[in-house]
Amino acid sequence: MIARPDHPAPLVRMAAAGDWPQWRALWRGYCEFYDVAVADDVTAETWRRCLDTTLPALRCLVAESRPVGGDRGRVVGFATLLEHPGTWSIAPVGYLEDLFVHPEARRRGVAGALLHACAAFGRQAGWVKLYWRTGASNTAAQALYDRVGVRTDWVVYDWVLDRR
Repeated sequence: MIARPDHPAPLVRMAAAGDWPQWRALWRGYCEFYDVAVADDVTAETWRRCLDTTLPALRCLVAESRPVGGDRGRVVGFATLLEHPGTWSIAPVGYLEDLFVHPEARRRGVAGALLHACAAFGRQAGWVKLYWRTGASNTAAQALYDRVGVRTDWVVYDWVLDRR
């Protein structure tokens, strides 16, 4: 969706330490959406890694709503990116591991702004491509993804090796 005057386009930026409370609330909503339980220590470590500049492979972007009227801006979405080497190119590739928008902020251009910011980050980092996956039942997200990416024929498998 295109931003409207009553819902201006969000500001997308790198996550900062002060975003922790709002990010954590969104993270919990994300986990609930996908019906997964992530332990608190794993959540805290994920956040720590996102902010650790000595680990350049993992980054988190947040979408902050623009203040409207007397409202202050707040973090309404996030995207988690992983950079890794590829085998089909010398250039690295990016994996969009997580993308979530607060239910009240959906259909206001937040997810699209996050996706475009992820692509801009990847271009600046020299990635050859950005790829991701989503739940088969998440048709709302797929409608956006079909506009910006190419749906592939690859089938994804997960083999859980450790339950930590």
